[in-house]
Amino acid sequence: MDEDEQFNQAFGEHTGIDEYDRGYINDIKDNNSNTNKLVIRSDNADDFTDQAWRLLGRYIANNTHLKTLDLDGSRLTDERMGILFSELDKSSLSELDIRNNPFGISGTRSMIQFLENSPYLSVINISDNNNFDSGCLKVLVPTLHGRQNIELYFRSCHITDISAFDTPALSNLNSLALENNNIDREGCITLANLLQKEGSKLEYLDLDNTSIDDEGAEILAEALKYNTKLDQLYLSGNNSITEKGCKAFLKLLADISSIENTYNSNYTLINLNLPDAHGTDPLKIHIEDAVRVNKNSSTSHAAGREKVISYQLFSQKRKDLCRVQGIEHCSIGNLFADIEPALLPRILALIGEQRGHSEFYTTLIPMVPDLMSFIDRKAMLKESIKSIAAEISSLTSILSEMNSRLTLIDSGESKHSGVDGEKEAGGGEKRQRIN
Repeated sequence: MDEDEQFNQAFGEHTGIDEYDRGYINDIKDNNSNTNKLVIRSDNADDFTDQAWRLLGRYIANNTHLKTLDLDGSRLTDERMGILFSELDKSSLSELDIRNNPFGISGTRSMIQFLENSPYLSVINISDNNNFDSGCLKVLVPTLHGRQNIELYFRSCHITDISAFDTPALSNLNSLALENNNIDREGCITLANLLQKEGSKLEYLDLDNTSIDDEGAEILAEALKYNTKLDQLYLSGNNSITEKGCKAFLKLLADISSIENTYNSNYTLINLNLPDAHGTDPLKIHIEDAVRVNKNSSTSHAAGREKVISYQLFSQKRKDLCRVQGIEHCSIGNLFADIEPALLPRILALIGEQRGHSEFYTTLIPMVPDLMSFIDRKAMLKESIKSIAAEISSLTSILSEMNSRLTLIDSGESKHSGVDGEKEAGGGEKRQRIN
């Protein structure tokens, strides 16, 4: 049976597969350069025979233009996965969507050769599959080695152990979604290791409703202290994260313990969703404010500068943040004790400009001794310089006058010496009269 006959037998009008999908499948078979995406709708997938799945796998494997394959809700059981991937052993795909299908470990294993021979595949969505568990994850992850900008979506699966992610194979992991899986504390440790690795590229992490508690939240917050890539973190639905866990993220974003720590606080998180736990509303307001600063700042310097101005140079907010973070509140005079005195006037001007006269005066009062000391020293130095300059000028004038007199004396002695010589040579009478 030739290729066209096989196609008609598997996808002909008699099969119940509508003309729309049959046309796209035919384009894939013919390697049509204008067709780079294939979506098989669930109602058509119901009519696929084993031969249809096998041929579809063959067509995709031989196609060089197809980039996206969407088999969402296509009733892919372990058996059907085995049939499809018996022919689909390679591809030029960059995105595979096989969510909402009931396959498990056997179906995952059937994909190994396909995954290993699809070097451009970087986006894989296997969400909404209660049969996809930790064992499936351990089979899949090693096949992803060496890919760029990997995006993995495992929402609403049956994953409880994510230790498979602690591997160099995922050094280029860009996005990871684990919503509605029970990863618990051990999972947070694995993710912390991933986030702390040098060169980590993870930017998006969805951990909504994943059984994370305060300890897990603290582990993640600590891991993000030196991470400069992750900008989206979702933790909604983890209702075991209480005020304690939220405080860990506030300290990450706006550490009020010192000006230096405030300036160096995390500047990359621009989306952070925390659970709506009782008593955390004021805390969440501070967190949302810090996230907003990150979002509106183009550089780490801009974010750090704005946080120092907004938190350290605003007495009421600094006091509130100290209370929330359990840090002893200190006066602004003590806060600026280590700052160069020459910078204090500029800081005061900045406070007045950003916070108004009331905050300016509140700040100025405890700083008066430092400022007066600075002003007195400056005035004294100026006076000393002026006095010394006057003395130097006077001495210079006296020296100039003395040099002039010395020149005249030298000139006069020379002339007088010549006249005396002539008189001495002409006779001694005058000499006798003088004597």
